[in-house]
Amino acid sequence: MKQPTKPMINFELLAPYNKSVQLMGSWNHWQPIPMKQTAATGVWHINVPLEDGEHEYKYQLVSRSYFAAGETVTVADPRAIEFTLDSHENSTLRVRDGKRLLTSYLWQHDKVPLPPNEQLVIYEMHIGDFGGTVDHKGNFGTLIEKLDYLADLGINAIELMPVNEFPGNHQWGYSLRSLYAVENSYGSPDDLCRLVDECHARGIRVIHDVVYNHMEQEAPLTRIDYGYWFYENNPDPDNLQFGPKFNYEYHDAKINRFPAREHVLGALAQWLILFHMDGLRFDCTRAIKYFELLHWLTDETKKLEGLKPFFTVAEHISQDPTIAGPEAPMNAAWHDNFFRQTVASTIGVESDGRNPFDTTAILNVMDGRRDGFHDPFCTVNYLANHDEMRLLHRLGQVANTFDDAAFRRAKLGPTLLLTSPGIPMIWMGEEFGQATDKSLEPRPLQWDLLANTGNKGLYEHYKALIHFRKNNPALFSDTFEVLCNDPARGIIAFKRWSGDNVVVVAANLTNTYGGEFDLSESALGDGTWHEAVHGYDLQVIGGHLVDTLAEGEAKIYRRVT
Repeated sequence: MKQPTKPMINFELLAPYNKSVQLMGSWNHWQPIPMKQTAATGVWHINVPLEDGEHEYKYQLVSRSYFAAGETVTVADPRAIEFTLDSHENSTLRVRDGKRLLTSYLWQHDKVPLPPNEQLVIYEMHIGDFGGTVDHKGNFGTLIEKLDYLADLGINAIELMPVNEFPGNHQWGYSLRSLYAVENSYGSPDDLCRLVDECHARGIRVIHDVVYNHMEQEAPLTRIDYGYWFYENNPDPDNLQFGPKFNYEYHDAKINRFPAREHVLGALAQWLILFHMDGLRFDCTRAIKYFELLHWLTDETKKLEGLKPFFTVAEHISQDPTIAGPEAPMNAAWHDNFFRQTVASTIGVESDGRNPFDTTAILNVMDGRRDGFHDPFCTVNYLANHDEMRLLHRLGQVANTFDDAAFRRAKLGPTLLLTSPGIPMIWMGEEFGQATDKSLEPRPLQWDLLANTGNKGLYEHYKALIHFRKNNPALFSDTFEVLCNDPARGIIAFKRWSGDNVVVVAANLTNTYGGEFDLSESALGDGTWHEAVHGYDLQVIGGHLVDTLAEGEAKIYRRVT
């Protein structure tokens, strides 16, 4: 009886100047199969009959890289969506109904409305540490189990540190083996789809942290033909050298391609189309340097996204406001000056050369326009991130402040963060006072801290602030007016508004009792105002808002009538 014909599956590898390429796979006990090259495209290709199921494969070729020139090497497919979870690091291929299958997930929540960029409250996280323990690393599944916690907190966007394939089972993710493959220790491509879909079900957008400046030293592309993809002599200063640097300037005239640019654009398309990401945070854009290249990448991204809300963020440090804005490469950028000044003011001691009680300095960084940005929506403000020490850690190690005093000052920072113009970002665990040091080693969140009075109180403070922000359009508008700048007492006050919704914030930055203050402005409007932190009402008469401030305290007032 004649056996049914197996469907043909195509394999392709761009390697224009390698002398030979062979395909090796699990279906024939890893026996090399010669591939053919189309000279006009530089692509090696072959069709192989494969039955439905899961297969593993890799490529064998003669390297052109400076460190292995002429040697026969085996590499995973640089464009594979999944690598095996073992030391072999083969590419994984799934065949269904005679075709290559990338994901089989059926999306359920694409029509759920998602918040616009200006209303985002971002929560940055590391997958392995967010839902993990000392003994077990977190993954996409453990994050899904915590999504209701994030939704209850009020978070409407999560920013995932890179979830691309990296070597080993625990890493921050910035040394990538692949721009295309999903990190196998976090889960499968289908698992990632489910995570994004479950976020969307709760009105939470997902921003992916992408690394397009460099790759890891043992990435497949580095071993195929290093000089074709990367600078053999990295042109960056030593402090910006993190691994093999993509050469976006190189144009292969023979096949009329910019190989590095096309490789990155293909990866972008996959993350947006296949995984339905809602935004991208571009790592180390100062090292990429070319604004026109970043502009091109984001313009191509917008074409892929269409009308869906989308957000691009640059990590451009030290900051350069021209990276973000209506005509700039990115929608927004991490606001480094806000971070450094507000942290100093929060911990109450000098930090990074910033005077903690410089009232003019902190008012200037709170409104991005005063700090050189086109508008406040161009800034992502934060008190900590994966690169910086946690706030409670700073309070102890730098400010020598502990216990109740530390939690009191720890509440000052998020009050300023969540009432400032711009888009706030919270580093995971900050909302309940995780105080572990910054480390490349595992630092899982200590969820049991929520059982402590101080930590629970800080969490409730964050939660109340986030919900207050989301329910008051004044706080996600671009308005900002200084009402008080009193350097002698260390007191500041400012007003935010949107139509009839008016919010006033007053803060005492110092460690001494502030006493009574009087904000006098006819535009405040006489009537009843509600103080949101402590929950009491007061009367504004003749345009005077009079109240008191304790040491390191901030208060928020909303006009009621």
